Amino acid sequence: MQAPTEKKKFERKVAPSKAPGRLLKKKLRDLERLLQNKDKLKDLPEEVVEETKKKIEDTKKQIAALVPAAPPAVAAAEKRTETKAAKKNSNGLKFTEMRRAGRKISAYKKQHPNFEASEEESKAVADLELDLLYIKHFPKHEEYISIYPESPLTDSEQVKTQAQIREKIEKALASGEIKKSTESGSGSRSASTSSAGEKHPVSNWSEAEEEDNEEAGEEEKERSSKKMKTA
Repeated sequence: MQAPTEKKKFERKVAPSKAPGRLLKKKLRDLERLLQNKDKLKDLPEEVVEETKKKIEDTKKQIAALVPAAPPAVAAAEKRTETKAAKKNSNGLKFTEMRRAGRKISAYKKQHPNFEASEEESKAVADLELDLLYIKHFPKHEEYISIYPESPLTDSEQVKTQAQIREKIEKALASGEIKKSTESGSGSRSASTSSAGEKHPVSNWSEAEEEDNEEAGEEEKERSSKKMKTA
């Protein structure tokens, strides 16, 4: 009588070229699920949690390394798309925060009409005006960091970047490199000369719109030149 043969376990075959990526993605999902499981997470030692976070970052880097580099033209196009998306998202927040900063300045000056006679009150006004200038002159091609976040910033890099930008703007203002709204000739009221009954000193938002129009014009020129070359 022939002995029964052991049934082989089914194994899904994966193409060799795709196997490393799939295995790494599965590993990444497992690690992320571990941290998302609150019941297990509370029982894990702090060292294990930190080690898991480190493994997640390393796995993400390994997955990124497997992706072939895009051609320069495609990479540049993707970069422009990402920049536009980030800028579009931050523009609404910046506009809202400019209005908020302007209201803060107007309200403070209304409550302290003789603020110039007090060193402490003058400094408070200067800090509020610096908030407004920070919003207006925040680097265009960087992701905007809110000056009025819903909760205090915990990312050390964001805190550092925000402090550096404020410091640069403060130095530029002192040297005359950048000017307040009334000094720029734009027709908008200055944060330093606003009083009760006047509009709050919101920076002229039309500057951002002009920058968008300029970028759109440059892109249209690029497309036109490409069409002429291919014709």
